[in-house]
Amino acid sequence: MPTEPVVLLANADQWLTESLESVLTQGGYRVLSTAKRQQVLELARRYLPDCILLDMGLDQRANDNLALCRALRGDPSISRATPIILLTAGPALRAQQIEALRAGAWELRGDPLDMEELVLRLGVYVQGKLEVDRIGAEGLVDRTSGLYNDAGMARRAAELAAFTARQGMPLACAVFQPADGVLTSTAADRLALAFQRAGRISDAVCRTGAAEFAVFAPATDETGAEGLVQRITDAVSRTAAVKLRAGTSTSPATTKRPSGARHSSADLRPPPSPTDLLDRARNALH
Repeated sequence: MPTEPVVLLANADQWLTESLESVLTQGGYRVLSTAKRQQVLELARRYLPDCILLDMGLDQRANDNLALCRALRGDPSISRATPIILLTAGPALRAQQIEALRAGAWELRGDPLDMEELVLRLGVYVQGKLEVDRIGAEGLVDRTSGLYNDAGMARRAAELAAFTARQGMPLACAVFQPADGVLTSTAADRLALAFQRAGRISDAVCRTGAAEFAVFAPATDETGAEGLVQRITDAVSRTAAVKLRAGTSTSPATTKRPSGARHSSADLRPPPSPTDLLDRARNALH
């Protein structure tokens, strides 16, 4: 990579921190490390890292060990393109993966930790983030609302499709349009801002037309997609006073094989096509 990307490594395990720091430094990264929860947000805001490796063990709250991840993802000074990879002691269970994704993490990795794969995958994520930085937010994001535009949607939806296929999770797409005809440009922008506020941090919320919006929701099946439509419709109607029609499509979950298990050609599931999901959701508009 032409620049020296910055990785924020927040981990309470000193041995693992030293091991990761050594590997990452050799890989061309500049590493900022801390074992203190209260320093994580401060360092992230000050140095704007290109990736964050976050130990779930830093959050000792009994009822929410993803609070710090949510705080990082929700902080306006930290780019939404910054990958957050969570690390946890013990195996990463599927239910934990889903919750981590909903909290805004890109991945959750447990023990045993494959250092080589982690660093290689990190390189892919960081290159994508640096490319977003190079192009500038205007190239991938709608200027008015901050939602993904068509280019941003294509990239983020493809990332979610690959991740959900790898984890055996479903992926849903919902498309929304005004039910009562064409809006003025001012009303359409107001509707876009309402969608920006209604979206979850785990979803890719996109402005695919002046008054058309698409949401790609990982770990969401048909029932979850119906709930997503209801939640967004209710939120938008409260803030923008616009009645919506919606259509959904889903790519079903598959059984994820245990780590190390052999895969036959019949077991390999290609990532769902975001374009196909979008087209099917548009055809289901009602």
